[in-house]
Parts: sequence; C-alpha cells; structure tokens
Amino acid sequence: MKRLLFILLLVHLAYPYGNLSKDSYFDPSVLEINQDLYLGKKLKDYTILTDRGWTSLYKVIDNKPTILQLAYYTCDASCPILTENLLKAVKDLDGKKFNVVVLSFDKRDNIDTLKAFKKKLGNVPDNWTFGVLQEEDIKDITQSVGFKFFFSERDKTFVHPNTLIFLSPDAKVMRYLFGTFPRAKDINLALIDAQREKPSINNIVDLALLACYRYDPSRSRYTIDPLVIFAMMGFGLLGITALLTLTYKKAQEV
Repeated sequence: MKRLLFILLLVHLAYPYGNLSKDSYFDPSVLEINQDLYLGKKLKDYTILTDRGWTSLYKVIDNKPTILQLAYYTCDASCPILTENLLKAVKDLDGKKFNVVVLSFDKRDNIDTLKAFKKKLGNVPDNWTFGVLQEEDIKDITQSVGFKFFFSERDKTFVHPNTLIFLSPDAKVMRYLFGTFPRAKDINLALIDAQREKPSINNIVDLALLACYRYDPSRSRYTIDPLVIFAMMGFGLLGITALLTLTYKKAQEV
C-alpha cells in the first residue's frame, strides 16, 4: 500500500506512457471514468493478436454480451487479482451465453507475456480470449472507453483503474463495474443489462429479473429498486385486505 501511495504521489499528467516527475502530485479524480460520456458508444473492430492467432474484436464478441478487461500482462498486483476474481465469479454462469476478452494496454506486451499471464490463471474457459493490440489501437480503445493510465519509469508500474466493461452483442459500451472483487450477482445482472437492446425469447425472464434492480454508480453495484419493494408491499397489503374481507364475509354468513 505504501508503495502504491508513493507511485500515486509521483503522477503528474493524465496521458498514456507519461513520464513522472519527482515533483509531481496526483489527483485521483483524473483516473475516474465519467460513464455518461461513454455508455452507448460503439467500439471499433480492432485487430487482436491472441495465442491462437490473429482475430478481431467483433469475432471475439460473436454477437453475445461480452466482458472486457483492460490489463497488462506483466502486472503482479491488481490485474491478475481482478482476472482471477472474475474467473471465480462467472464459474457458475453459462459460458455459451457470453464472452470475456482481456486486452493489454501495454505496448510492450507480446505473446510470451500473454501466455505467462494466462498460465498463472490455470484452466481458462473456452469463451475467454486474451489479446495484444497494436499501439495505435491501444490509444484508440482506451480513449473510447475513458480508460486512463500512467507508467512510472522509476517503479516500472502502471497506475490505472480496475474495471470490467460490459459490451453489448454489437460492441456498444453498456456498463462499468469497478473494483478488483466483482460480485457474481452484479456480473450476471450487468451481462443481462448489456443485452437489453436486443431482447429475445431466451432472455425475457432475465430482463424481468433486471427490472427489479437498478444500477448504483456510486457503489458500482446493482441494488433492489425501491419502487419494486413498495409495489410488492402494496400488492401484499391488497392481498391481506382481500383475504380479511373474504374471511369477514364468510363469518357473517355463518
């Protein structure tokens, strides 16, 4: 923690690969993602180099809701922690209904660092893709989703947000979940949220479930919608009233 605070104190400019001055200071707000600026924005079809060869973002998405994690493969802290926790959180979900793509924002990453990162994770499901981007595409995709990061030459460490970005089947940014310990419930609801523009018979029940929740950006999680609670209480009171009325009428008849 002390090391991270020291790194943060050195940050000065909010642009990729920026060199850090000894006299720098850091305003944490520069790393915050203003979700309203990026929600609904469609990403380009970036070319991706994976351990299985060249592909594209759209092929990886494959017309399914997709979880995007931007990371760097030599990270020994938050990146693998978030990836490992994501693996645990989605282990009980049907992998045929969604995809996960992890892309490096470090221009120095290559297939070797990708494979080493992936190997540490152990068994990875088939619906997961790890990729390396071309340098110009790194700049484009990070700017397209509001992802800012900094590199400390002194500590050889990136400072960056820890976030999962949920994409619609047609590659639109639909939701962000922040933090390194995502909850399985939030991930499931965010995947449903990511597909709400293209409802189908198969996900009508899921969409009905989503209607009971609302996303709280201040907590980066889904919470029960108070309106649903009040509605349920109202229906409950109506039911109790009807039951008491019926019981009273039967008692009068006797």
